[in-house]
Amino acid sequence: MAPGLSHLIKNLKLYACPLSMRGEKALVKVLAVDVELCVGCERCALMCSFNKYKVFNPRRAAIHVVKMEPGIDAPVFCTQCGACIDACPVGALYRDPKTKVVFVDEDKCNGCGTCVIVCPYGAIHVDPVTKKAFKCTYCGFCVDYCPQGALRFVEAEEALWLKRKNVARSLTASPTLARKLWWRPPLR
Repeated sequence: MAPGLSHLIKNLKLYACPLSMRGEKALVKVLAVDVELCVGCERCALMCSFNKYKVFNPRRAAIHVVKMEPGIDAPVFCTQCGACIDACPVGALYRDPKTKVVFVDEDKCNGCGTCVIVCPYGAIHVDPVTKKAFKCTYCGFCVDYCPQGALRFVEAEEALWLKRKNVARSLTASPTLARKLWWRPPLR
């Protein structure tokens, strides 16, 4: 097992709870998405990669648009949970004490990918060119360029409502999944 991974597994419940329950002050605003507004244009990913690397390449972005059928496109980005921090064997990930956002110290990062393995959202990845971990830092560039307003910074309560709405929509939009959820055993 990778160094740091055993510590992460032992404290998995700690990472699943909100920052406030860990004795940390929560973020003032969080990045949230309304999947009903997202049209899957990937402008957020293009602008993210341009902001960081000066190229328009969604594979190099910190936000990724997952295209699901029928008609649901959902941007996936880091929620700043911090599960990657203790998992990093070289200590390249840290939480900024002021903003509570998780950052990557590129000078320390060796591109091992342990953070990728432990991320519960698939939001962190190793850049194919720099070979360093890359994740969302809440810079807001994607929010500024989302033509539909699907991405925005909101208070925690509104983010909670949006998450619940997105889950409900994804469940009801998939007829196969809905049949499985509402399946009743046959009468005898």
